[in-house]
Amino acid sequence: MELMERAKGWGRATWWRSVLWTFACISSTTLAVASGEVRSERVAGRPPDDLSSGWWLLLWLLGIALIVLLWWRRRWPWQIAGVASVATLVTPLDPLVALVALMHVWIRCGWRTVAASTVLVTAATFAATWRDTRGVSSDGSFWWTWFSSEQGETMGAFEWWVPVLITVVVVTLFAGVGGLRRALSQSQASEEGHRAVAAELSDEVARQAERERIAREVHDVIGHRLSLLSIHAGALEAQTRDRDERLAGSAALVRESAAQTSADLRSLLEVLRRPDDPDLAEAVPGLDAVPALVDETVAHGMHLVATVMIDAVTTLDPAVGRTAYRVVQELLTNARRHAPGSGVRLVVQARPDLGVTIEAANHRLDPGPLVKGNGLTGLDERVARAGGEVHVHVDDDGVLRTAVRLPWLLTTATDGTTP
Repeated sequence: MELMERAKGWGRATWWRSVLWTFACISSTTLAVASGEVRSERVAGRPPDDLSSGWWLLLWLLGIALIVLLWWRRRWPWQIAGVASVATLVTPLDPLVALVALMHVWIRCGWRTVAASTVLVTAATFAATWRDTRGVSSDGSFWWTWFSSEQGETMGAFEWWVPVLITVVVVTLFAGVGGLRRALSQSQASEEGHRAVAAELSDEVARQAERERIAREVHDVIGHRLSLLSIHAGALEAQTRDRDERLAGSAALVRESAAQTSADLRSLLEVLRRPDDPDLAEAVPGLDAVPALVDETVAHGMHLVATVMIDAVTTLDPAVGRTAYRVVQELLTNARRHAPGSGVRLVVQARPDLGVTIEAANHRLDPGPLVKGNGLTGLDERVARAGGEVHVHVDDDGVLRTAVRLPWLLTTATDGTTP
């Protein structure tokens, strides 16, 4: 099938080849029928009658039908080669249609089909050539027209090795042309494949360079600000430790959060630089880290009521678990950014028969219509990649409600089996 696709290019804008082959086959079929009629008359020793003339006309029409089939030689090469070969074996037709079809068999088909078709066409070509060389004059033999100087001159039959030699030369010629075109099409396909690979590598190099540039910019800008925030929070913690424990605790929390954010930033930048590294992907927290995320959020002062029920998490695909963690993280961040000080209700349930469901609700301070920003848009894309669903709406009380459902995909063990 691939070879047929590669060879399609040879069939574009080549209608003139079909026209030339049609005229050549009509001429050869007409000559073969005429020569066969002359040979049959010599064998019978009597002039032709209406019955015999009708038989040869019918035979000529059969040859024309085979020539018509030749226009579909690119679509059904071995079928046409087989039909034309059988017709040549059982009737006094010439083998040109079968030879042309054989050429396309060599271009488009697998090697088993090529071998079988070549054997069949060779047998048909030898049979037709043997019949023709049994003629004793140029009127009854196509090949004698190349050697006799006068029309109808009696020369006698050819030697037995002549039809063998003619068959070998003719079949080799058509099969060789087909094999050459097959090799050229394969070479062209190979060159196109190399060009595609080179273009893909070039694009990947460009994308990697862009990722490296973005990673450097993010590290230089955000990393610098986070380090300053950590330093000042540490100084504030040291100065207020003995005077205001509550303020010192807040400063310590800011310092720890800045340090954790710096660590997360470094991990994200490594993912940006090496997106296909499985070790980096596994470093992202999973579903089992959601309780710690809830505790950390509460410690930062958010009014959060959370229900987390997780069962059989070890059988869950880690990629789904990481997606669930990022979803919870985004929902809490979104509530903190757009509704600071308002209460948040979070429910996380995960079990094999239910999947992973995440629901969050919080009052909105902005009474206007809901507009999805980068956070919710990214959440939609992340959940869609995992095969899940997201539903977001604002109820009549102005509460933003978000529901996410992720499928429960089984984890794959190292030996390729599922536990």
